[in-house]
Amino acid sequence: MRPQHLILLIVICAVWGFNFVVSKLAVTHFPPVFFTALRFCCLGLLLLPWLKLHKGQMTLVLQIAFFMGTMHFALMFNALKMARDVSVIAVVVQLGVPIGTMLAWAMLGETVRWRRGLGILLAFGGTVLMSFDPAVFSYGLAVLICLLSVVSMSYGQVLVRRIRQVDPLAMQAWIGVVSAPGLFVLSYLFEQGQVQASLTAGALEWSLLAYSVLGVSLFGHAGAYYLLRLYPVAIVNPGLTLAPVLGILSGVVFLGERLSERALIGAAITLVGVLIVTLRESQLAEKRPATPVDVKP
Repeated sequence: MRPQHLILLIVICAVWGFNFVVSKLAVTHFPPVFFTALRFCCLGLLLLPWLKLHKGQMTLVLQIAFFMGTMHFALMFNALKMARDVSVIAVVVQLGVPIGTMLAWAMLGETVRWRRGLGILLAFGGTVLMSFDPAVFSYGLAVLICLLSVVSMSYGQVLVRRIRQVDPLAMQAWIGVVSAPGLFVLSYLFEQGQVQASLTAGALEWSLLAYSVLGVSLFGHAGAYYLLRLYPVAIVNPGLTLAPVLGILSGVVFLGERLSERALIGAAITLVGVLIVTLRESQLAEKRPATPVDVKP
């Protein structure tokens, strides 16, 4: 990879990693589902020029938008609000790689051989070890909700593999347009303080929203797709596993988090397992066209 592209890859990982801190700060002011709705509303409006119907594929498109947008982020931001350490959430999110592999095996008949099997076992084993740390165990519900959000995202990614000839920005536009209304309704039904949060939000709070929309959704995804067009996925995807590591470091540096020795060992085992699965997935993905939402922060 050329130096300028390597720098771009590292910046993307930094943007995605720091987003765990940004999201944690955002949901301390905004109700989590309401903040998610605002994010997708802005994303949908920005990408309206790319919104178009895709004959014969709209059922899949709408399902993907629901599972990768509404369901995933509603659960994810609630998990971030409940969890004390964003570092733990950053690790659990990476289980999307082995979970996606297992769903692809169950739904698409993909073969899972010993390398990916070992990676899956390591990833889940490390998370279990981390979860039994007393500090992490105290907010186990947040880990469970995060895990459900990851399952939703992984299911959506498996559905993406069945889609053909849908522009990356068009898919993002549909995710924004479909997700925002449902999330606003869910927020209205189950949350409170939305108006107060909006009226009292200052430059910091609105900048957090702008970071999520412009930095994570547009710059991050667009940059990843650009690199995937230049290099094999076997080079790009493993590099993107740097994102959770930077997410953990961001929690330590900016939020003063301190993980115990057990939690750190569990996190390391999980990330090694994810890297093994990612390397193997990347080799196999070279044989099929890459799709934009195969890559997730």
